[in-house]
Amino acid sequence: MNKAFETPAIAAARARAELDFRADINGLRAIAVVGVVAFHADRTLVPGGFVGVDVFFVISGFLISRIILSECAAGRFSLARFYAKRARRILPALILVVGLVWVVGWFFGAPVQFRDIGGGMLGNSYFTVNFWLLRLANVGGYFGADSASKPLLHLWSLSIEEQFYLAWAALLLLLFKLRRSWLPGAIAAIFLASFAYCAALTPRDPVAAFYLPWARGWELALGALLAYREVFWLRALPYPGRAAATIGASLGVALIVLSYLVLSEAAPFPGWLAALPTLGCALVIAHPDSLPGEALLGNRVAAFFGLISYPLYLWHWPLFAFAHVWPGVIPSSPLLAALAAAAVGLAAATWLFLEKPVARTFRRRPYAIALTLVGLLAATGVVGRLTYDAKGFPARFPPEVVQVFDYHGHGASGPLMRCFYDRDARAYPLEEERARAAHFFESGDCAKIMDPSKPTILIVGDSHAAHLFSGMTVAFGGKANILSLAATFCAPVVEHVDMDAGVGGTPRCRAINDYVFGEIKRIKPDVLLVGGYFASYDHEANWRYRGYLDALVAGARELHAAGVQSIVIAGQVPTWAPVLPILVGRDLLDEGKAAEFSRVGMRPDALETDRALKAKDWGEGVTYVSQADKLCGADGCRRLVGPKLPEDMLAVDYGHYSVNGSVFAVRTILGPVIENRILTRKSESSSGVP
Repeated sequence: MNKAFETPAIAAARARAELDFRADINGLRAIAVVGVVAFHADRTLVPGGFVGVDVFFVISGFLISRIILSECAAGRFSLARFYAKRARRILPALILVVGLVWVVGWFFGAPVQFRDIGGGMLGNSYFTVNFWLLRLANVGGYFGADSASKPLLHLWSLSIEEQFYLAWAALLLLLFKLRRSWLPGAIAAIFLASFAYCAALTPRDPVAAFYLPWARGWELALGALLAYREVFWLRALPYPGRAAATIGASLGVALIVLSYLVLSEAAPFPGWLAALPTLGCALVIAHPDSLPGEALLGNRVAAFFGLISYPLYLWHWPLFAFAHVWPGVIPSSPLLAALAAAAVGLAAATWLFLEKPVARTFRRRPYAIALTLVGLLAATGVVGRLTYDAKGFPARFPPEVVQVFDYHGHGASGPLMRCFYDRDARAYPLEEERARAAHFFESGDCAKIMDPSKPTILIVGDSHAAHLFSGMTVAFGGKANILSLAATFCAPVVEHVDMDAGVGGTPRCRAINDYVFGEIKRIKPDVLLVGGYFASYDHEANWRYRGYLDALVAGARELHAAGVQSIVIAGQVPTWAPVLPILVGRDLLDEGKAAEFSRVGMRPDALETDRALKAKDWGEGVTYVSQADKLCGADGCRRLVGPKLPEDMLAVDYGHYSVNGSVFAVRTILGPVIENRILTRKSESSSGVP
């Protein structure tokens, strides 16, 4: 069938197609990179700007496949030449940016930060940053709060593109040589299989769907289908006329802009939602010679940003990331806008003084330049390996500062940790999850009351319940039965939790929460203490549980109605970015002492969630205790609970209490409320109140 659509002359003409410059596609690059930069600068301004990367994927799939297919049709495709050209295009700016990130990290990065820069460099040297980040992400992912402090985070998309280039060229060449008629079916099959996988995986594990190449391959394959049509089927399926092209391209641009405005990190992504910007991009590519292609995408401003789109993408994120971790710097919108402008200047200089000269030299000595660039990339990988293995070279700092940076005295410690159910790397069917949860808690005697003569305090929730273990053991261990039914990564106190609601709503969480609810109703503790990282379920993309705050209130009310007379909600703690030990360590380096209170690094989402929870009507028998109110004031939030460092830091990371922080919080904030509830229960029991 394909032969009917092509002659040798047409194939030869198609072979020259990669030399044709399309201003509208260059303009698409501009829209894509501006969307990404704007999203990173101010997520409220362009909440869906991150989908600019999806636009890039379609563009890359189209352009690269067009080069491969047209040269195969002309009988002059060379894998070596193709890879050499990719090295010339990708590596010069990449090596420059990565190298400078390492230099800045050496002088200003805490050991753990610098170690992670080294790990990112290592992954980047063989284009596996997406897998590296997936391993590090745990549950936060690209949209997690800790992502803002990772200066090489953005290289995940470049890794996926390079993985595509390496495999795609060889696959298309093989299929072309075996039987060219298989090509469109194979590309379509890859598109459909990858899209189906992406759509199925995203609700269950949005972080994996975001980073895995086989969940992203459909976007690149979509571009490849457009390329196949242009190279082989254009005579049978010609481009539409001016009027139809204008309608199609206008619709495409509208879909991209709409996705920037209506999509956000709140919904699991990519999944079905990624079809919106990718379809828009495909419509623009499939409708050249359009009015929006000339006026909107082909103007001088769009042309400029299209030409520098790649170095701009590389430069902007390290500048933003360092702003988030620089001591004393508040990454406000005006500051990030200024850094975005600086990134534009750096990108233009990189294009003019690095990329263009390398391209000129490449034309004379292509393979020598390519091998040199690959060698330099490998060198960055060696440096990254050394940096990672050396744990960020902590000897750069005084020993007392390193102790602060590396402190891990977590409040989640002691005998109660036997009843803290951690997450398994695997997912199991619901009934198996129920059996596993029951076995874990029952084998640890987690709900067993050892001394019925003492009051019983039951702690439930996630890791922000577990970080109260040290304090509760010190304050109440001798005068109460302290039980725990806590589990990481599950939205606390929501019975029959949804099973497709991000990290906190899974079959595992349904099984755990149902078991915990049943045990609470059976035990009817004197005090039920609920702890949780409530802000994550309220704000963070991959954690967000729709309507969680109201669901939490409803769950507490239901438990009180079921006979649990005293419920204490340990309110949202303040959180920091970067992590508190780094902030305190930088204080020691720069000021010679650590501030007891500070506003630097405070994250607003935790305080917003605390205010929202304080305003809720919790009903009878439920007390919400705002820890943030007690820990924060006019001078910022408390960082230290005593004079000794590092053990007197309030937290060991973004917001988990240290051992001493846990004891301080229980004794001064939660303990008095719990004591009062226990005394009230004793009084009620002695007077015959059930």
